[in-house]
Amino acid sequence: MHVVVTGGAGFVGSHLARQLLEAGHHVTVVDNLATGRRGHVPAGAEFLELDVSRPESLGALPGGSFDAVCHLAAQSSGPASAEMPYHDLQANAASTLLLSRWCLERRVPRFLYASSMAIYGEAASPVREDAACAPLSYYGVSKLASEHLLRLAAREGLDVACFRMFSVYGPGQNLGNLTQGMVSIYLAYLLQGIEVPVTGSLQRVRDFLYIDDAVRAWRLALERPLRPGVSTWNLGSGRPVTVRALLDALLAAVQLPASHPIRELPGSAADQFALYADVTTARRDLGWQPSVSLPDGLEAMAAWAKSQAAEVVRP
Repeated sequence: MHVVVTGGAGFVGSHLARQLLEAGHHVTVVDNLATGRRGHVPAGAEFLELDVSRPESLGALPGGSFDAVCHLAAQSSGPASAEMPYHDLQANAASTLLLSRWCLERRVPRFLYASSMAIYGEAASPVREDAACAPLSYYGVSKLASEHLLRLAAREGLDVACFRMFSVYGPGQNLGNLTQGMVSIYLAYLLQGIEVPVTGSLQRVRDFLYIDDAVRAWRLALERPLRPGVSTWNLGSGRPVTVRALLDALLAAVQLPASHPIRELPGSAADQFALYADVTTARRDLGWQPSVSLPDGLEAMAAWAKSQAAEVVRP
């Protein structure tokens, strides 16, 4: 199978590209390196530095036949989304439109998309895929717009899978970026032994999914027979975890006392207060089940992070 992975120099994309290569597939990684890193592109992958939100970039994609596009390239920082909403729309929705049209023109049969829990807004939890979507952020709007664009492409014959990913974490997450990734942000502060600033209530609820579990779902979707239309799956652990409980588990993982200083700061109006996933549909359709517990996942991530001291931002 020949697969294009956009955002393949980023966190989830690089893990997916690596596992596809290990399974014997041919992988072309496309990334503009705005937040991804060239060193994260796995050996053996063809690499193209392109911005797929620009129409002219599509002409630079290689010829030949492809079996699937896995579209993970995105602008995913909440603060950046609020500050530059037009860029957010271009990076997320425009890139999806352009790539889906490219697939239809080139007869690429399958398109897998990295959507987000942000599309749900303040839906009741555990949230199912058929819940009403009312995003609270420009980021969530851009992701939901992308899903609608892909539904139109599916009407023209493209097989589409949308993964509504919750809080994915694990080794390889960017410890130098303090604007996205709750686990990596808090871990960056804890590794320096300093006070952890928390934007928003400690009683907020999230759903944390280990990177290997997330990537396994993508691979299962690539291996299933082609089906017409759009398949939509939540990817989460299905377990609610408060921010306070996450911090307690991180403190244990890095062997810091429970009394370590934590400072609660005012939150953002775009921040969802409580959301966790119902993963029944992914379990039924893909035979997928999250398998890594939060303590085990955080311990693995902390062990990796301790070896990445140079990557940690000094606030």
